[in-house]
Amino acid sequence: MSKPTKYKHKFIQQVVWGEMDAFGHVNNVTYVRYFESARADYFTKEGLWDSPVKPVKAGPVLTHLDMDYRKQVVFPATLEITLEVNTISSRAFSVICSMWNEENECVLTGNASFVWFVFELQKPSALPELFKIKFGNTNLV
Repeated sequence: MSKPTKYKHKFIQQVVWGEMDAFGHVNNVTYVRYFESARADYFTKEGLWDSPVKPVKAGPVLTHLDMDYRKQVVFPATLEITLEVNTISSRAFSVICSMWNEENECVLTGNASFVWFVFELQKPSALPELFKIKFGNTNLV
């Protein structure tokens, strides 16, 4: 595994008791939800979608998720989740993530790939121009 990095967007996540599993640490699937919550916060603050609570014509659809678990987390804990758009192409983009405990130790790194999808047509489409404006052409793949 490569050395973890802290990224531009920060999201604070409280660990709750019910997220613990029988082995005494946060269940692995919980980190998927943490990453999802941090992405929703990021997409909202960056204006990458209208609203996650109202019907939209198009938006990001998760196509691949890759996570490396680096250190166990137990209740009580607060995690700092950092993320940013990593790459963009004509119809897709990826978001890279790292999660940090209170001792500033990286507990997880992850990458999520998305395609921009038109829900009415049930087909991928070009990323909105906003992506090129916000993230430039330097990340184009």
